[in-house]
This record gives sequence, C-alpha cells and structure tokens, in this order.
Amino acid sequence: MRAFIIGFVLAGLVAGCGFHLRGKVPLSDTMSVIAVESSDTALRAEMVEALESAGASVVRDAAAAKSVLKLHDIEFERRVRSIDTRGKVNGFTLIYRVKYTVTGPNGDDLRKSVPLRLERDFNFDSTQVLQKETEELELRDDMVKELARRIIRQLSTIAARTDSLRFTKNGLRTPASVSA
Repeated sequence: MRAFIIGFVLAGLVAGCGFHLRGKVPLSDTMSVIAVESSDTALRAEMVEALESAGASVVRDAAAAKSVLKLHDIEFERRVRSIDTRGKVNGFTLIYRVKYTVTGPNGDDLRKSVPLRLERDFNFDSTQVLQKETEELELRDDMVKELARRIIRQLSTIAARTDSLRFTKNGLRTPASVSA
C-alpha cells in the first residue's frame, strides 16, 4: 500500500511539472489548424507528421489555417572533415540548415525567421561505397527528424506565449484577461 501511495504521489509530481513523453508536445489553439510551406518535401512531410502527432490539424490552404509555418533557406552541405595520408577523403561533416517563420491568423509574425542548424560527423571508407551511401542517407533522414522535433518544441513555446496574449484590431498585444 505504501508503494502505491509513493507511486501515486510521484506520478502527480511528474504530471504537475509539465512533463510530457517525447513526441507529445502540447500546442495551443493558435497552432491547432496550421499550414506548412516548404520546398523540401522530406522536411515538410516530417513536419506534417510531427504536427499531427502533437494534435494539430495540417491543412494545405494557408487561408484556412490559424497559423502558417514557413520553412525556408533550406540547405544541406557535405564538408570534408578529414583526409588520409594518400589524400583520400575519409570523413565528412554533414550540415543541415533551415530557417522558419510562423505567422498568425492576421498575418502577424508569431516568430520571425529562426535559424536552426544540425551537424553530424560521417566517416567514409572508399572500399564500402554502397554501405556508406546508405549510412549517409540514414544520417540525413535522422537530421530531418531531429529538425522537425526541434521546431515542434519551439512551436510549443510560441503556443504558450500566444495563449496568454490577445491581438486587438490595431495589432497591439494585450493580456487575454483584459477586455477590448
């Protein structure tokens, strides 16, 4: 019985501190119906999946959305990290950059252009080209998933901030408790 009470108290403390399982990030009403715009189809697909698993409804038409997530300035770079004594490449650094902007229902910026950058080291062996190409593709896929998770976490902070603010007709932000 004592173990049950201790477990119950611990569960209450964990729930009370805002803890959420990975992948379950709460989004506000502002983010509940969202459009995602991106030229990178893999990143867009991963963002749509992450948003839907967080409870958002993703729509294609920005006019039907409460907010719009724009992914732009997307770059993938592969830099030589190291070479061997014969001058052959044996290591790369994979770099994935993206900027995102979130606009609200009135076209106002909820978050202006935010840059994100991920780097992964990748060892290359010229005797195992096919295996290393597969490994590089898996690393790129993991980087896309990690970027999507980071953006979702940051969207939850936007959500928390915008829930406590209300936008008036003239664009000024006021606390939600104040009536216009």
